[in-house]
Amino acid sequence: MTGAAQFEQGRDFHHLSFPVNPVTAGFLTFDGNIFVYHETGSSCSVKVNKRISFYVDPIISHSFGSRDKFNAFLSAKFHANGGMLTDTYLLADADEPLCLGLRYATVYKSPDEMVLLDGSWAYLFERQTHAPANTEQNFDCKMASMKVEHLICNNPELVKLDATVNRGYVGMLLTDSKEISYEDSVRKGQLDWLKNVRNKCETRACLFDAYSSRIRFIKSRISIAYPSYPAQEPDQDGD
Repeated sequence: MTGAAQFEQGRDFHHLSFPVNPVTAGFLTFDGNIFVYHETGSSCSVKVNKRISFYVDPIISHSFGSRDKFNAFLSAKFHANGGMLTDTYLLADADEPLCLGLRYATVYKSPDEMVLLDGSWAYLFERQTHAPANTEQNFDCKMASMKVEHLICNNPELVKLDATVNRGYVGMLLTDSKEISYEDSVRKGQLDWLKNVRNKCETRACLFDAYSSRIRFIKSRISIAYPSYPAQEPDQDGD
């Protein structure tokens, strides 16, 4: 799962865990008859009640008004291509708590993406082409291309600070985010900091200042939930 967002105002809570970190996010597999949801080493399955070719069904018509508006929602929230959806699957009942979000849900499928609608929530699942990255760890220095990335990777202390900011960012997603999408304020704030603060640095001194200020900001936002930050909580794995 790469995204979760509410498509209409409602009081229902998201039944599937937010995908705040790709290595722990839930994912769907499908064999043509059964959808299997996997999360943190556990899994559950839900049978398909009915398969039909994709069309503007009553859910899309009522909640979005048109396919164009539905596609616009998917694009804005998830950068997903709704125009490629080809099949609709109506799911059966689900007994296991892990699969509560799939109980009588609707899945729209394309070759590379699946959109699951449950209540007022939409979840995006993308076809995995590589191993998921751990958002809580530092930037993968094997992928360094920008000057600022090389500056970070050539300094062990900056590498540690990068991991500390990333771990704090995941903490903010857990404590502050109302959805996981490209329109989420926490995600937009992190991307803005990366683009307009960290990536503008040309010296190590600038990077140390940028990371230190970001860590102070994150600490002010998550200190109640994560009182040890920037140190790791006792139940957290090492960076």
